[in-house]
Amino acid sequence: MEEIPEPQMNYLGKKIACYSVIVGTMIFFAYLISNSFFLIIAGAVFTLGAAILNVLVLALILVAFIFNKSYWRNSLFSVVCLLLNIPLVILYIFILSYFDL
Repeated sequence: MEEIPEPQMNYLGKKIACYSVIVGTMIFFAYLISNSFFLIIAGAVFTLGAAILNVLVLALILVAFIFNKSYWRNSLFSVVCLLLNIPLVILYIFILSYFDL
């Protein structure tokens, strides 16, 4: 029996979540090292853009899940990956505000 490949939205959701974490963390650590005001602006713009993109992909995954429940585990994993970016952003904001960086 031939296995049906995973839907593209689940794959895309995992990749976007991973790249969002990597780029956001790089901007965060670059700011910690350099203390550059430009990186605060770049981080804020990136966070806003990533949030919009993540919410859009999250909505598309949920719509795809409604119409195709056979990949519910992959869809759930993609949703969790996307939602894990939220506490990470909150942690970074807390670190920046608490340590007055």
